[in-house]
Amino acid sequence: MTTTGVLFDMDGVLVASATLHLRAYEQVFRSAGLVFSDAASAAVLEGQPRARVIDIALAGSHTELKQSLSDAKPEALKVILADELDCGAPGARETVHALGRAGFPIGVVTNSRAPDAWIEKLGIQEHLRAVITGDDVSAPKPSPEGYLLGAERLGLPPSSCFAIEDSRDGWLAATRAGMRVILIADGKPEWISDRTEVLERLDPDWMLTRLRAVGSARR
Repeated sequence: MTTTGVLFDMDGVLVASATLHLRAYEQVFRSAGLVFSDAASAAVLEGQPRARVIDIALAGSHTELKQSLSDAKPEALKVILADELDCGAPGARETVHALGRAGFPIGVVTNSRAPDAWIEKLGIQEHLRAVITGDDVSAPKPSPEGYLLGAERLGLPPSSCFAIEDSRDGWLAATRAGMRVILIADGKPEWISDRTEVLERLDPDWMLTRLRAVGSARR
């Protein structure tokens, strides 16, 4: 029987991170005497990578300033995160613990370049066999590179992995990698395929049942 692996996106799937990221950006810009624009705020809430957010916020500014504020943002986020009691998305921590205890290979594939603080805050590091970050790939999602590397580090073919996503770019990346996708969303977006399953939130019992059914079908 082929093992089924699970690769989770991080922001919006495992952690409710958008508002905390926004606070960190605003704090960094405020400390530099700058205003964080509405357009940049919208980019944060859409889950855009840090480089893109900084480019929007500082259009036309010198590269040195952009790099300085970009470098300061992870530390600001770490300070904010330390004061948060719980940053987990609904059902996330329980689902990872349940799948890990059941022996399913689990990993994280994220565009983030600094996911460690989130993972430690969730307390799920013991269950993760692979963590793929923006530093591990040449192109972010929707490139499939991160998911392909994640499957490789789990020791599984992509077709034996589920990707858990919440965005179109993430869905595209996992689909292009040849994985089945479970999308966390309030409804079914028009851009997903009929093969994609949709959940409003992570549910450990549902996930265990689904993965065991796949395993049984492969016997």
